Order: sequence, then structure tokens, then C-alpha cells
Amino acid sequence: MPAESLLKIYTLGVYGYSEEAFFGAILERQIDLFIDIRARRGMRGARYKFVNSGYLQSKLLELGIAYAHLKELAPTQAIRALQDQADQERKLALRSDRQSLCKAYIHEYKRDILRVYKRLPERKFYAGAALARAHELAELPECQPARRPALFCVEGEPRACHRSLVAAEMQRQLNVEIEDITAERE
Repeated sequence: MPAESLLKIYTLGVYGYSEEAFFGAILERQIDLFIDIRARRGMRGARYKFVNSGYLQSKLLELGIAYAHLKELAPTQAIRALQDQADQERKLALRSDRQSLCKAYIHEYKRDILRVYKRLPERKFYAGAALARAHELAELPECQPARRPALFCVEGEPRACHRSLVAAEMQRQLNVEIEDITAERE
């Protein structure tokens, strides 16, 4: 059985979670590598302070879960501006109300971050290389492969977040199962 077939990739946002439920969801799925793909690793306000970088990393360490920050997978300010404009046009009151990404955002993210439209192989996103980089940043031993990594950003709805684009490309390249972890709606 090939090593990749043992891999399952999760995606996770924070909106809609309490601290207890958030870490419970991670533990329930036995996440072994938490990959933060946010540009800014801080949250305003008290509700989601548990995903501010320092606290988050400390808590994950306490739980025995490795942490890596792959800022290179975060959208640029210009790409985020495209989504902000689309949200304004849709008259969304809050970012957490978003249910999907606009076409312009998706196109630019794939072009500029994942580079799926570029023909230069040295600049293209390679899922295996991204996972290897996260493994290295988390300082995991080579003999301890991550089998249950989670891609993390803030949006509760996976289709409203760039992590869904990263996960889809990883699934395409590695032929692995993807599972979106979402907060229970009350």
C-alpha cells in the first residue's frame, strides 16, 4: 500500500466554535499536524482569542499536536480585496456570513498562489512539497510522518475560504481523502 493512501487531509475554520468544541474536534479526528495558512495569525475580540498564534501554538503543544505556519498559502492583500469587494456587492454584513468565494478570487488565488495556470514548474504549487515543508517547520522527525494534517483558516464554511482551494489541489495531486470539519449549527 503506497504511503500517500494512508494520508487523510482535513480542513478547519474557527467561526462557530467555542474553544472547547474547536480543540475537541481536532482531538476527535486525531489531527497530528495543524497547518495554519492565514496571513495574519491573530483574531480581534475575545470570542476567538484561542486561535491567536501564541495561545494556539501553546495549546496544540500541550495536546501533542505539531504546528506549522505556511504563510505562502495565504492570499495576498490584492486577492483578499477582490473578495471584500464581492462581499460588499452581496451586501454581507459579516465575513462569517459568506458561503462561497467569488470567481475572481478563485481565479487569482489559483493563478498567483497555487500557480495552476503557470507553465513554470519551479513556481507551481506541489502538494507533497507543501506537506514536507509543514513537516519540517513543525520540526517533526523524519520517521514520524503526518497522516492526519489539518489546513486551518478562520471561515466556518469551507467553500468560503481559500483552504478549500488548497485542499482540492492536494486531493487532485495526491489522490487523498479530504474532510471538512465544521462547527455544529445550533
